Amino acid sequence: MRNPLDGILPDFGAFGMEFTELWQKLVAGLWGIGIILAIVFLIIGIVKMASASTGGNPNEYKTARTQAMWAGISLGVLAALAVIVGAILALFG
Repeated sequence: MRNPLDGILPDFGAFGMEFTELWQKLVAGLWGIGIILAIVFLIIGIVKMASASTGGNPNEYKTARTQAMWAGISLGVLAALAVIVGAILALFG
């Protein structure tokens, strides 16, 4: 069977300029909220690490370090999201 999608490229302009502007604003807003949340969780994790370090609780420190690490990774991925998506589309597109 022949691929029915062969030669067809996605075109977000097919629905008009208003739709394109709407989805771009929506994605940009969600992306911004994600970055802000990652920063908040990173700050909370670092503060918890400092608190656990002064309190001498190694288990609490490890938990806070894990939270800060994942928040940092999330922030990095969100910051590089456009590059990551572009690379995936270039490789598989």
